Amino acid sequence: MLVPLPESIAAKVSSEAAGYITMSRVMLQQMPLAELLERILGVTGKNPRRIGEILLRGTIVSGATRYRWEGIEATEQELEALLGAFPDARPDRPFDASHCTRVVLRGPRGSLEFTIEAASEKRLFKRTSFWDELLLALGALGVEYRHYSYTDKTDIYEAALPLAALESLRAHAALLKYSGLADQLKRFEADRAELYVRR
Repeated sequence: MLVPLPESIAAKVSSEAAGYITMSRVMLQQMPLAELLERILGVTGKNPRRIGEILLRGTIVSGATRYRWEGIEATEQELEALLGAFPDARPDRPFDASHCTRVVLRGPRGSLEFTIEAASEKRLFKRTSFWDELLLALGALGVEYRHYSYTDKTDIYEAALPLAALESLRAHAALLKYSGLADQLKRFEADRAELYVRR
């Protein structure tokens, strides 16, 4: 007979970024089950079987953090009922630039991130911001829905980034208030852009 799922669990939380020499500090934290599920969803998506396996195994790495707890047994029916409270992907949702909070350019050698906070700050005497030009350029390319990110709590859209569009963004780099970010953009090679949109 299965025990009802607990509302919260005692989890040991440690950093995976500690390195092999420095010992990572382990903290004991009482976590609501819903919060733990959110961390797991960031890895598995809405897959009750995989989520059940992780709950029973009692460990997961989310970002740079490892969570460990005493294994929990749950049926797929119980998990499906709990997962109903979390958002689903919405491929039919049109792109809304006004809710975009972050853009990540991706290329063969990594990624370059622009947050709305950093990229929307205007330089002195400039009427527009790099963020405005960035969204205008990407919107004109045709933005397509990809998936919902439980880690970021956003819908993620994508646009292919041809060389001409990348050169146009580089030409607007001077609008960025932060010169370091502008310099990175001028040198960065990218072929696509991910756009993070809050609901």
